[in-house]
Amino acid sequence: MIFKYSKILILLLFGGIFLTIQSCSLTKKLNKNEYYLRSNSFKFERKKAFKSDLEDYVSQKPNARMLGILPLQDWMYNLVPAKFDSTFEAYYSYSRKERNQKLLDSLYLKFGLKNYVGDNNFLYRQIYNWGAEPVILDTTASYASARNLKQMFFERGYFEAEVDPTFKIDTAAQKARVIYNIKLNEPSFIKDYNQVITNTDMEDLYKENEDKSAVKAGQRFDVRNFELERDRLTRIFKNNGYYNFNEFGEELIFKIDSTDSQYLGVTMRIAKPKSDSVKHFIKYRWGTIDIFSNDNSENIKHIREYNGYTIKSNEEFRFNPRVFTDAITITEGEVYSDKSIDETRTLIFDRENFTLTSMVPEKNDKDSLINMKIYLQPKPKYDLQLSFEGMYSQFLNFGISPGLRLLNRNIFRGGENLEFKLKGTVGTVNKAENDGQFFNAYELAFNTEMTFPRWLLPFDTENLFPKSYNLKSSIGLGLSGQKNIGLGSRNYLAYMDYRFQPNVSEILIEPLSFQYIRNTEKDKYYRVFTLDNEIKNATFDAFFKYSPEVEQKYINKEISELDLERLIYLDEKFAKGLKSNGSGYDFEKHTDFRNMVFRKRSITQDVFIQPIALSIHYNENKLTDKKNPWNIYSRVAVSGALLRLADMILNFEKQNNFFDQKTSLIGGVPYSEYLRFDLDVRKTFNLNSKSAIALRGLFGIAYPYGNSSTIPFSRSYFAGGSNDVRAWKAYELSPAPLRPNDQGTYVDDMKITLNAEYRFPIAGIFNGAAFLDAGNIWSVKNINERTSFKINQFYKQLGIGGGFGARLDFTFVIARVDFAYKLHDPAYPEGERWFREFNLLKPRIQFGINYPF
Repeated sequence: MIFKYSKILILLLFGGIFLTIQSCSLTKKLNKNEYYLRSNSFKFERKKAFKSDLEDYVSQKPNARMLGILPLQDWMYNLVPAKFDSTFEAYYSYSRKERNQKLLDSLYLKFGLKNYVGDNNFLYRQIYNWGAEPVILDTTASYASARNLKQMFFERGYFEAEVDPTFKIDTAAQKARVIYNIKLNEPSFIKDYNQVITNTDMEDLYKENEDKSAVKAGQRFDVRNFELERDRLTRIFKNNGYYNFNEFGEELIFKIDSTDSQYLGVTMRIAKPKSDSVKHFIKYRWGTIDIFSNDNSENIKHIREYNGYTIKSNEEFRFNPRVFTDAITITEGEVYSDKSIDETRTLIFDRENFTLTSMVPEKNDKDSLINMKIYLQPKPKYDLQLSFEGMYSQFLNFGISPGLRLLNRNIFRGGENLEFKLKGTVGTVNKAENDGQFFNAYELAFNTEMTFPRWLLPFDTENLFPKSYNLKSSIGLGLSGQKNIGLGSRNYLAYMDYRFQPNVSEILIEPLSFQYIRNTEKDKYYRVFTLDNEIKNATFDAFFKYSPEVEQKYINKEISELDLERLIYLDEKFAKGLKSNGSGYDFEKHTDFRNMVFRKRSITQDVFIQPIALSIHYNENKLTDKKNPWNIYSRVAVSGALLRLADMILNFEKQNNFFDQKTSLIGGVPYSEYLRFDLDVRKTFNLNSKSAIALRGLFGIAYPYGNSSTIPFSRSYFAGGSNDVRAWKAYELSPAPLRPNDQGTYVDDMKITLNAEYRFPIAGIFNGAAFLDAGNIWSVKNINERTSFKINQFYKQLGIGGGFGARLDFTFVIARVDFAYKLHDPAYPEGERWFREFNLLKPRIQFGINYPF
């Protein structure tokens, strides 16, 4: 329903941009001798260096351009009549809370706009706020920028660099370009690098870590390397007992011998300055560690000692001591370390039971000890949260989803938290038997989970892993039901898992998980999946001509629709009698039927799923020093292993399934056996603070075996949707659809997705994106020649889409809309797949929350 308005939206978008271009001269608000700064460029005489950094040293820069082309902010600024500029500039200098009509009216009067008193002027105000005043050429600033650039090159080792700006001015158009002409000349290098360290222990620490030094002999001189080395050594020493080392920048210095300006001698010296009253470095250890459990150090009435920690409170203790001590990696008697403070802070922040108010270290030079006071504030016993959201999915045209979350903290006084979640969805779907009600579909889900700040094992785990690993375990139950959202179903879930976090990785172990899926409206399948109904009817008609007696039995209801599907699927003689690429019902159409039946079984089958899984998530986004972070997620799962063992012992009931395979049943329901592996690799290149290029590669494969012929629908792969290949709807993309644009529902056992997205600012909270997506799904069991994965064919079957998008960044959440176009559509014959039916006014519109990857 949403997509019928896509042409209108695109016309409005491009029409708005066109009208803006026509109505807004970039120079219409300039005075006679002012020039609009069009661009800065950098011209090197010979070698180009540090090109990506140069703009940072130029003080006058043109406003950002949308897609690097359109000066949207400048246009917006010029769209607003000049008489309002001073008023709006003053208005937006006030805080959001202070902005109101009274303030606006006072500014109208101040700037001589009496006639506008009482006028909200909302549209012009918003356009002005989103826009930006065009940058006017200031030659003084350009010469200052040249000096900045020269200083930057000097700090990078080019001591004799020359930078001179020239100006290209179009007086008629009132536009200017600045060209910075750069001559680097020869760089200077570090000939010798020596160290003088007055403390023996610190010298040993340096030698242990010398191989990672950022400064080495033979390098080009670069101030940044000295800064990196200073920070690296400061971190090492402060993590090895040397509290507040180099706090004022006087204990670690680099001396440069520039007798030969091209080949420098460098000496690093670590020593106490002469002005320091303490003439030698002190290596500190942790002293007493006091934990104030309710953020109060006065009127202490209760004190408890536990494993070297002192816990204090002015009221009865609510928590067992280990709740606190497991979150604190600082240990009395151990060498002082900044790292242990950071780890403690992170662990406490991750706890759901209390917040960290402050950590106060107290230095004692006489004993070389650092005593620590930690102030904690317990969170409320109960926490109730309500949520409300709108939604849209493959089957649900429109839905509203209220939710409730109740958290009961510290159930057994050991930091255990019990969480209840209730979420409902009501919405509307199109269906053949629509009763006229707008809300004709619902889903209700209930989940409860108990989380423990430790691993639940039959033995003590207190000293099994470092505290910094942040051990947790969970036990959960869930049940959900839905009606008319696709097919009706009931879903029952029980699980237990363990997790820990070594460094920047999070590892999840799922040893016990049981899920039972029961589909309640299997008879509705062909009303929901109408294209599959066309395939079924065509196949039934062809088979009835082949076997009239079966048709009569079907008419007399002696065999069911499901029985007939199975009979046709297993009848090899019927299949062999069909022609390839013939008229009417041919072998290709029969292949479509077999594939459809396979898919139908996956979607409608009742099944027990019992996976054992291991997940590893490596996330460099947690590291502040990673400019271009990696984010890698992998998971391997094997389903049915415990149930297979139980089957071997108890000898479950056996029955041939739809595909004539002997299957074990539990209460008449088969259990699923499969192997599945997923890998999601993401890389972000941050070009600057607001622009980035994001890449993702996703691979997944699942293989049924033993008791299963298919992968359960909930564990299968699909392609398309707002977070995938955006030019297709979710479940719509396949290497062999029935026909182009058939809007079918396709799932399979293997998936490859590749994404690239350029993210850039537009104005204020508005950001933009340009993207390219590619991917598809395939079968790993050769039931269908056209959908099977083949190494020499798969790249020809990739669905490729591209487009652009808009994002609203509300800091805590990002709302986005993407306009995607099919560039390579595998639904068409080879040679006809590129840009088929491409129409700029007919994109696939995808809505989403937060980034797609």
